[in-house]
Amino acid sequence: MRTKLERDDFIALLEKLNSEDEADVLAAARDINAKMTVAGVTWDDLLMSQGDASTESDHSDDDEDEGEAEQSNDDDDDSDLNPLSAEERAEASSLIAAIRGLEISDATKSELEEYEDDLEQGEFEQMDLRYLKALKTRLSA
Repeated sequence: MRTKLERDDFIALLEKLNSEDEADVLAAARDINAKMTVAGVTWDDLLMSQGDASTESDHSDDDEDEGEAEQSNDDDDDSDLNPLSAEERAEASSLIAAIRGLEISDATKSELEEYEDDLEQGEFEQMDLRYLKALKTRLSA
């Protein structure tokens, strides 16, 4: 997994799939897809049983190349956490404004407010910018 999914946020989105309102269900499904895309995970990654996870970790020492691959993925995670340049912060603000202009769910509006707060606090990172780009692309299609 390239970035970590916030478990509680992800579960909240999954719970929205039970909504009676089809628009809420569709918005939640799109948000789930965007978060998974940004995090670089598949359904298979998410639905791995605990037995599979422990078996996989037991065998990770068997192959040195696998360990090196995991280390390079950890390096990718570090780049996701780098702060944004002034140009990237401006791009993030522009993306937020553009997404607000689209038809979006209340949950997405709330998420955009959180991203704005993160931008102001200097807590907005590269992975957040990638997520906003993917979200805008998806919602604009």
